[in-house]
Amino acid sequence: MRIKKLKRKGKFFFIKIIIPIFIFLILSAFLLYKLPAFPIFNKPIISPLGQNKPSRVSSLESLLKKENVPFSSITSSSDFYTIVLSGGGQVIISSKKELAVQISSLQLMLSRLTIEGKRIKSLDFRFDKPIINF
Repeated sequence: MRIKKLKRKGKFFFIKIIIPIFIFLILSAFLLYKLPAFPIFNKPIISPLGQNKPSRVSSLESLLKKENVPFSSITSSSDFYTIVLSGGGQVIISSKKELAVQISSLQLMLSRLTIEGKRIKSLDFRFDKPIINF
């Protein structure tokens, strides 16, 4: 008789205690897995500090300074940048092409034209071959 009571007690212990704990653990694991998918948690965090992303114009300025190209101003458009040289010329650079390649070509052309004693009015890098106006 005593053995039957122990078996019954063990069965009730399993049903009353172990199964609810097991179900609770499974549900909590499922909630933790799906928690980031709820719309409450998808809102972006607004930082009081501004995000300091370098703009394309500032990277263009740093490339020009690195290549020692004298410029006075840079204006940006959707497809191109207009650089006003300090010597009195205008350079148009495409934003769709690699900036470093265009700047190095500009530096090379300006050094060669300076050696020849020529001043440019405009220089356009938007096409396959640069267009120079004197």
